[in-house]
Amino acid sequence: MHVEKVGKKYRIQKSIKGRRLNLTFDHRPTKKEIEEAIALAYTDDASLDAPSGSFKEYALKYIAAKQNVLSPSTLHSYRGLIRGISDEFNNMQLKDITEETIQIEINRLAVDKSPKTVANYHGFISPVLRMYKPKLHFNTTLPAPKPYRPTLPTDADIKALLEEVRDSRYELAFRLGVYALRRSEVCAVTVDDLNGNILTIHQSLVVGEKGGLVLKDTNKTELSTRDIYVDDRIVQLLQKQKKGFSGYPGDILRELHRVQDRLGIPRCRLHDLRHYYVSMAHSLGIPDKYIMAAGGWKTEHVLKRVYMHAQEEKEQDMMKFASDYITEQLK
Repeated sequence: MHVEKVGKKYRIQKSIKGRRLNLTFDHRPTKKEIEEAIALAYTDDASLDAPSGSFKEYALKYIAAKQNVLSPSTLHSYRGLIRGISDEFNNMQLKDITEETIQIEINRLAVDKSPKTVANYHGFISPVLRMYKPKLHFNTTLPAPKPYRPTLPTDADIKALLEEVRDSRYELAFRLGVYALRRSEVCAVTVDDLNGNILTIHQSLVVGEKGGLVLKDTNKTELSTRDIYVDDRIVQLLQKQKKGFSGYPGDILRELHRVQDRLGIPRCRLHDLRHYYVSMAHSLGIPDKYIMAAGGWKTEHVLKRVYMHAQEEKEQDMMKFASDYITEQLK
């Protein structure tokens, strides 16, 4: 038996009756501590409840078990996560997975993936292991999240975008984005959802489990089903096109970036137009509860946590206004 120092921790590996035990200590253990840890691990070893098979086998079983309770897009994303996990971890027998092997896999993913993406991988690995290896307890260290600061389009950016795509198949999609519709909602809305200038948003078009498009009778959250007032140009375009957008949802983002590059303005996503809507609505003095209703946000806390950055530019404008006023009075 060998005690190996790994960073600030001490690791011991020992095989007992064909089972490999991995023990980790925060300090150099005494012989008695090692014996007690081995005894505890041997009697309550998490591998005892682990069925035979690899992580990938049970990840696929987990997806199958959730088939009728998770959305098609979530199932599709889970299959994508499996493809992103290393072959070493995917092929590892469930009984051999430990807190350490999970941390090693997370470390590998963190090399070239964002903290949010790494958290998504961990958010998939964890429930698979909880379902099929419930005795395994692990506390994984994830990379610190980065501040969420998406690009906020200006009034001039929005005007230039809409003028550039006027009368194209993308104009309606961009205009609906300015009204805080999500891409899945833009692709699902039809002329049948229109009553005068009131547009009912109650469906979403998402990528299905096997990659095709699936029309859902519901959208992202319960409060996402909503009625909004839209301008006459949107009414005109929707009556002409019949749908918010006819095509693959990803086409909208690609065209948006092409137009932005052509105009020489900063790139943003269609989803960032929701940030613009919040900024514009706040600057007009519209109360938060009405902004939440228009965008389908669940709580005021979510609205402020995700979109408060949208107010920074307006705050600077107001402070400059105050400064100019003081300057004028003190002349």
